[in-house]
Formats: sequence, C-alpha cells, structure tokens
Amino acid sequence: MEKPLKDKHNELIHRLYKPLIFYFPRKLWADLDEMWKDKKFDTVFNTVVLVQTNGDNYILDNGASSFELLGKASVLSENIYELLDLKAKLSSEAFSFLCERYSLSVAFYKHVSNWMLEHIEDYILDCSEETINSFKIQKEAFDEHWDYIEKHFLVPEHVVNYFDNAQLNKQDVAKIPDFITGDQLLTEGIFEKLAQPIKNKKKVLITEEEAEKHLLKTIFNIPIE
Repeated sequence: MEKPLKDKHNELIHRLYKPLIFYFPRKLWADLDEMWKDKKFDTVFNTVVLVQTNGDNYILDNGASSFELLGKASVLSENIYELLDLKAKLSSEAFSFLCERYSLSVAFYKHVSNWMLEHIEDYILDCSEETINSFKIQKEAFDEHWDYIEKHFLVPEHVVNYFDNAQLNKQDVAKIPDFITGDQLLTEGIFEKLAQPIKNKKKVLITEEEAEKHLLKTIFNIPIE
C-alpha cells in the first residue's frame, strides 16, 4: 500500500535531523524573555547536544562527534534519491507542494547550522577542535544539499529569500527547539532534562520513540516575511 504524502515527507525530514549537532544560544533566548537568565537554566543553554543517526541523543561535552557527522552528506543524499523517485510517481501538484515544504525545512536547517558554526566560540567555552569541525561538516553538508535542491527542483522564491538575513531573528530563535522536536511540550521536556545534574556524558534527552511520535506535526510553521 502506497504511503500517504505526509508520511513520505516525514521520512525526508527525519533524515535532516539524524544526525545533528546543535546548541541553544542563551543570549538570544534571554533577549526574548528575562526568565532564561535564571541560574536554574544554566545547563540548558550553551550546551552542545549530538543527535545520532539512530535517533539517540546526548550532551556531547567535547566527546567524539565527527564520525557521526561525516555521514551527514550521505544521509542527505538518500533524500535526493527519494525525491527523484517521488517526482516520477506523484502528480505535478503534489510534488510541487512536497518540494515547497521540504525546501523550507532545508532552508531553516541550513540557516541555523550556518549561524551556529559562525557563533559557536561565542557561546561554547573551551569547545574542542573536533566539535567545531563537526559543526563545519554539518554546515557544508546542508550547504551542498541546498545547492542541489535549488538547482534541480522547483524552489519557491519566498523560500530562497529566507537567506536574505544571515542573522537569526526572533522568529528563528523561537523555532530552534521545534526544528529538533516539532513539539512544544517535548521541547519543554528537553529543557527540563538539560536542567538536571549531569551524571554522565551521554545523558539521553529524548528517546527515539518520543522523537518519532512528536517530530514535525506541523513542519515548523515558520512565517516567511
């Protein structure tokens, strides 16, 4: 039985965040709400988290990460093959809709990944060379993926223009947690777990089952201005 279009889209999105390396920049959140300056959130922000290819995720703490991120480009290539197959199977209208939603997701990942690499040393103290290199590998993988999508598929102009401002605006900052989980309650759960004392370096934040259940219910819902 053929999968619904929504399920096919979700499969594409899953490959965008597995693997993924990221952090929540505290200053940007504090600029939105003073509550984030409270000491109880000290471990929530400016902490690097690694999501592995299998969906497991933990606080990196300068641990090994390059092995996971070296496979990023290959994982994104799987989406290219899938899109080419879907282009041959779907109606023009359905494929155009899929491309618009997917390209918007890629645009956001590219935008945020570029920003995180550029500012990592501003937010992450004593960041190891390997961790920085992993952010670089991720940035380059998303850049290359975006270039292919833009060249070979129909990307709407409003999505292309998403890159007009290299900095993160308030809407971007508010959406960063959702581009990891797609669910506000799950995001709050991650914050709560990050705020707990760290007992070991590989502290799992969300389970694969939770991520699969909650990821991208509404595909970011990012306003484009």
